[in-house]
Amino acid sequence: MTDTAADPQARLEAALPAALERLRATPGAYAALWCGSAARGEGNAHSDLDFHVLVRGDDRWRANYVVDGVPVEAFHNPVRKVRAMFAAGQGDTIAMYAKGRPVWPHPDLDALIVEARALHAAGPEARPLGQQARFRLVEEVMDARALAAAGDPLHVLVACRAAGLAVEALFGVRGWWGVKPQRWLGTLAGRDPKAAHDLRVVLTAPDAGARQAALEALTVRVTGDLTYHEGGSDPVAVP
Repeated sequence: MTDTAADPQARLEAALPAALERLRATPGAYAALWCGSAARGEGNAHSDLDFHVLVRGDDRWRANYVVDGVPVEAFHNPVRKVRAMFAAGQGDTIAMYAKGRPVWPHPDLDALIVEARALHAAGPEARPLGQQARFRLVEEVMDARALAAAGDPLHVLVACRAAGLAVEALFGVRGWWGVKPQRWLGTLAGRDPKAAHDLRVVLTAPDAGARQAALEALTVRVTGDLTYHEGGSDPVAVP
């Protein structure tokens, strides 16, 4: 018998029947997809159980509760709302439906899974970095450069924040589906090993100079250079 206390994945799977019982008791619910790290068999001691639930009617909502000591998060949506999220290119929703495991089957859910898998395989359209986003990223990198030059310990925080912006922008301009930060290194290692190396140095280098150099190398992969470009937002009427 598996020791669920010592095996986080087993503990999560042991809570699945109780979570599913609660989902089935939700008024209007008629299908459920198990998503996230636990559904992929990658659960850890801090993971929860994530579900996408199909409901009848016009309402959508999110529910959080605990079953057998395991936190549960459930997103309830009518089918047409799920399809609207697909059409809007919501990568997290598409990925969950493409990779999730049906635990409360229904033909509507089957159809959504097929659609999501096709969208996920095709990949998102590349999203060029806008002027304002580029300005903000370069500004963050320059703020980090100043802190590194001054030997300020806050360089660690600002450099990591700038690296997060750079990685999110990199996924966009390359036309990759976004992933959670805890999966950035692994995903980058398979797609752009040099970018993965730069990110790892930003996160682990004890020396501010090495950290800053890696940050700038990572950023230039998105911006091309670190110069400021002219730009701005369109005028907006003041109410």
